[in-house]
This record gives sequence, structure tokens and C-alpha cells, in this order.
Amino acid sequence: MVKTAVSRRGFLAASAGAAMLASAGGAIATGGPLASGQAFAAGGSWGSADVEEDRITTLCAGCGNFCGMAVYVQNGTIVRAQGLKEHPHTGGYLCGRGQGYVKVPYAENRVRTPLKADGSGGFQEVSWDEALSDIAQHMQEAGPQSTGWFQDGRGTDSYYTKRLMSAFGSANYYDESALADIDISTVIPTVMGAYPAPSAGKSRCIVLLDKSSYEGVRPHEIEEIIKARENGGTVYVVDPRLCSFGALASEWVPIKPGTELAFLLGVSCFLVENGLHDQAFVEANGNGFDDYARAIAQYTPAWASEKTGIAAEKIEEIARALAEAAPHCYVDLQWAGTLGSGYANSAEQIRALLLLNALLGNFNQEGGLIFPTSPWLGDDALDQTMFIPTGQPSAPAAGEGDFALSRSTSCQAGLRAGLQAAVFCECDPVSDWPDAAGTAEAFDAIPFKAVIATELTPAAKRADYVLPALTFLERPGIVGTATSVTSMATLRNQVIEPVAPDAKAIYEIVTDLAGHLGLSEYFAFTLDDYNEALCAAYGVSYDELRRASVAELPGCTLQYGSMPFMMSASGKVEFSCDAFAAAERSATPEWVEPAVQPSDGKLRLITGDQFTQVRTYTLAAEGLRKDAVDNGLDRLWVNPQTAEPLGIADGDRVKVTSGTGETVATARVTGQIHPDAVYLPPHYGREDQGFSARLQSLIPCQYEPGTGAAMLNETLVTLQKEGA
Repeated sequence: MVKTAVSRRGFLAASAGAAMLASAGGAIATGGPLASGQAFAAGGSWGSADVEEDRITTLCAGCGNFCGMAVYVQNGTIVRAQGLKEHPHTGGYLCGRGQGYVKVPYAENRVRTPLKADGSGGFQEVSWDEALSDIAQHMQEAGPQSTGWFQDGRGTDSYYTKRLMSAFGSANYYDESALADIDISTVIPTVMGAYPAPSAGKSRCIVLLDKSSYEGVRPHEIEEIIKARENGGTVYVVDPRLCSFGALASEWVPIKPGTELAFLLGVSCFLVENGLHDQAFVEANGNGFDDYARAIAQYTPAWASEKTGIAAEKIEEIARALAEAAPHCYVDLQWAGTLGSGYANSAEQIRALLLLNALLGNFNQEGGLIFPTSPWLGDDALDQTMFIPTGQPSAPAAGEGDFALSRSTSCQAGLRAGLQAAVFCECDPVSDWPDAAGTAEAFDAIPFKAVIATELTPAAKRADYVLPALTFLERPGIVGTATSVTSMATLRNQVIEPVAPDAKAIYEIVTDLAGHLGLSEYFAFTLDDYNEALCAAYGVSYDELRRASVAELPGCTLQYGSMPFMMSASGKVEFSCDAFAAAERSATPEWVEPAVQPSDGKLRLITGDQFTQVRTYTLAAEGLRKDAVDNGLDRLWVNPQTAEPLGIADGDRVKVTSGTGETVATARVTGQIHPDAVYLPPHYGREDQGFSARLQSLIPCQYEPGTGAAMLNETLVTLQKEGA
């Protein structure tokens, strides 16, 4: 039996540093929970109250949320960071990761000048011209079809990097979506064609599903969930692991990992069978509902209980709570992490989740799911005499692709596609991608490699060239958007002068490389030219963005109670979907078994980003690395029911073995994880940062057949106490 009755005090103590989920912005993470008002000087000393501070608005780069932040500088050195109140993602708050990551310009391992491998395991300094000339020559010799560009999930200056590869004639551009949310980004356009976001503040019932798959969240959302609780709302956390979000919950509902789809089908069946769904909304805005209703009738709460381990009465209780609160309720769609790339049934899970929200009629309702609006820029939105179209590459991307629901090629497949030359931009496959040994082998097999990085990562150490990139605080950025009830144009502003003066912004590196490739005509504009053009198209002031980092987008405030514009094939919510049928899957949602099942002493290994970390790049900030060390955030979570028969106690060293490899981790024996599973975070394993447990050694390189997702939670492991 999994313990679920956790007190409010117990919830608050559920994870070290839980208070960092949404700090009020006066502190930089230096270890453990932060006291409001602390300010650690990122240059290595405390900020002085006697020295005047400069305040510069910008955008965070600690993850892909790009939250607004105000950074305070004394004598050219960053002393503190604060959430930007005007930014819709922050509302004046900033998470602990965002506060800690502002220290990254001062990392000891900074790459400060272009480096060329010397053939003996070391590097020699070279000029930018020499490095870019040689990289361009190797790209040209390899040719467009055998040259690849790999980019991390934040996609820094991706307009430039994608444009370069298109101009070069190559479709071999790979991002890390297969390791994060490709199931989400594939299913949403197919089922609805409109992207939802939670509007939690006036919710009366919220189901947070698998928040432990990615603890990172927009700080303003946390504030809204807290308001919902204070106003009497109920928050269920349905999750195999009780992570920091337990502090926001009314109740933790432990679920057998990999059966979240069954829970959603069980709730949906109960709503439809008992007439508790919003019938008027479904009739007006749904397509194929009758087929859907017939298909899910078999997935009763009793059936779902057998799959999930959740009592049928609890599933019915949650269904009734949602129905009674509707439309001021929602089941959360957690972007990133492993919710969209975790299991063999994740794509089906996303579909079931979207359709359950539709049953509640909560679209564009206060306390429900909103569908923000933002400008769509077509190919002709910018002056084509300045921004010359590059055309489309003639051949598809190299590597395994064209999955049943998605035509995209996985970054893992691209790495193994026999490329002859590749550039890795702010990503580190050697540290962050599954199948550590196989990935390192595939990386080394590419004859020529260049890495663009701010620090000397393990991948950089294996490259032919390392190009030093400016951190996000040392360079300006590209105008973007932040969608919300009122969507905003956003801009990252430069905060400090470069700590590494010879480093360059990625857009500068790409522009210079284009010159060496003979492609200068496609980059005959400045960053200001591009930003000015975007601002003109959006109808906002570039000067205002350079002053405040945010500006309201005209005509982009949604009206509560309106129906969002669905861009699906039918223009409605696809309860029965022809695109799924065409991919030889069921047109209506169906139960799909996970790829593996725990048995005979084997446990399911689950993972997910922590609130202070995203990939290994965040550990370059010393405060975040120290916080992880001091609080044991790299530990292996094991349930006591699993640990005790194996003689494993809290703090013991444990060998973890899968069919792919093994690693050794320190055990955290806790009732806050389902007995069928163990949890290991994905950010660690770099001995140069003081860690040893390495998730990537355990997970194989594998693809979900519908989308190419990496199925990061479909691995079985055995445990053995070290020395036993």
C-alpha cells in the first residue's frame, strides 16, 4: 500500500528546496531553500548596499520558458535577479533555477577563445577566421546531405541556425524534442490544432498529472495554483512520485507508472456514461463524439483501477470533482520533461488528456484551459529583398524518420545517420542523451565535429573545434512572444559586458560561418534589422522592448467564453481522428500497454527534470551545482517496500543495472515513490562536476513508433547494495 495521507507540513518538506519553486525574486540559488532578500554576487562576493545598482530587464535562459527577469548589476557584476512583474510567465516571481543560472557567465570552465584539437587529447588556441574557415571547408567537403546541425531544446538564435542549414541545402537540422515533448507537439495539431495553457487562478479543481516528469514550471502558474487552493479549490497530484509539487496539492494519488492513460480513460468513461460531461460544448465543437463514446465505454473506473492501482472509488471521486467544478477546472498538460516522451503510450495519453478537458467544456474559461492568441507571420511577412528566401532542401533529413504520426527525424537517429561533419550548438549528447556508451561511440564516429558552447563540456572535449559562445546575459536576443490571456512581445537584452571578450553570440557565429560558406547573401542584415522587421510585423515598438523586454501585442487578448480557433482537419475537436486512423492506429482513444512491465525483481526506471536543473548545462552555474550536491538531488529514489528486502538503507550506495548498462547511486529510501518504480534524475553523471550516478548509462536508444519519442521511462532495472 502506498502512503497517500501526507500532511500539509509533510508536503512542504517533500523535497529539499521546495520553496525555490517560485521564489519572490530576491535571491540566487546557493544551496537549499532561499530566504527572501538574499543576494549573492555572481562574481564571488556579496553585493554592497553602498553601491548603486543598475537594473536591466531581459529573459532567462534556464529552460525553454524564457521567463522575464530584472537583473541588478553593481560595477559591471551581477548581484541579483528578480522575476519581471510585467512578463506573463513570471508575474514578479522567478524560480530557483532562474535565479541560480544568472551566475553562469562566471563559470570556471568557460571557453574563452576558439580551440582546435591538437591530436594529443588537448587543444590549441586559434583565430576565429582559421576555425570558421576550416569548419566551412569540412562542411563543403561532406556536402549538404552528410552535414548535420544539432541544437539544444532552448533553440538559441534558431532562426539563424535553421536558415544557415536551409541555405546550405541541408535538411539535417535536429533539436532535442524527441527527448522532451515530441508526443505533445505531434498530437495537439492533429487532435485540435490549438495549443492550450492553464488558467489556474480561479480553478475549483485541478489535476496535476505527472508533474514529476518535469518539475520546472512558469512561476506565475505556481502563484495561481496557490490562489486556487486559498479560494477553496482542490488540487489532485496524480503521479508515481511525490515531488516538490506536493506542496501545492490537496492530495497525492500515487499511480502505477505507465498507466496514466488508463486513469484518463477511466475518468472520461465515467463522465460520459453518467452524463456529467458538457454535452452542449461537445455537440457544438466536437467531431466524431458518438464513435468516441462507444469506444471508451469499456474503460470503466473498475477497469482503470486494475491498471493503475488507484481505487475505483477514487477515480470516480476525481471525475465527479471535475464535473462539479466545470468549466473552472482542468487536467494539466505538462510540457517538456518526459510526459511527451516517456512511454510507448504517451501519444495516446496526450490525446486522452486533451479530449478529457474538452469533455469538461473548459476551453477559454477562467480556471480552465486557455488558448492564447499571437500573430502568425507568413513567409511574406518580412521584406524578401533583405531576408532572401532560402528554399527547401531537396532531400529529407538523414536518419530514421517518417514515423506513423510524425515525419520528423529524431536527434538520436540523426547522430547515427553516418554524417561526415556536424555542428553541435549548445547541446551535449555525450552527457545528456540516452545510451551513454552508444551515443559516445556514434558521436566519435562522425569524422569532423565542431561544438559551440559556453563551457568545455564532455562533448566539446571530443570535438575537432570548440567555438566560445556568449552566455544569455552577455548578448542581445531575437524578438519573440510569450502567450497568455494577453500575449506579449519579448526581447532578451544584454545585461553585462562579455566576461569572455573573445566569445561571440550564436547569431554572430552563424553569420560569420555563412560568409566562409559563400552564403553571405542570406545574412545581409543585422540583428537590429531583423528585430525591427519583427516589431513592425507584430505592431510593437522595438525601443520599448529594449527598455522593458515586454510589450503588449495588439489584438492578442483572448475573450473568456469564446471558442478557440481549431486548426484540425475538421476545424473541431477530433474525438474520432482520421489522422490516427491513417497512421494505422485507432481513430478513437484506446488503451496501449507500456513497452515493459516490472516483474521478477525488476523495477521501472523513471526520470524527469528537477526544478533546479534542465539537462547538464544548468550545473555550469556554481550555485545550482552546489545546491544539488548539498541536498543530494542526484539520489536514487527507492520505496521502502523495495529497499528493505534488498538490505538497502537510506544513504547506501546501490548498483543499478539495466540491459543497456549500469551505474552506482546513493539511495534515498522514501515512501514518496511508487513501489514498482525507482527514480533517477537525468542531469548528473559528470564526474568533473562532483557526481557519479548516470541515468544515461541505463536507458537504451529507442523510438516510440508513432512519433519517434525516446521512451525515457520504458527501462527495467535491478538493484544491488554495493558490496552485498
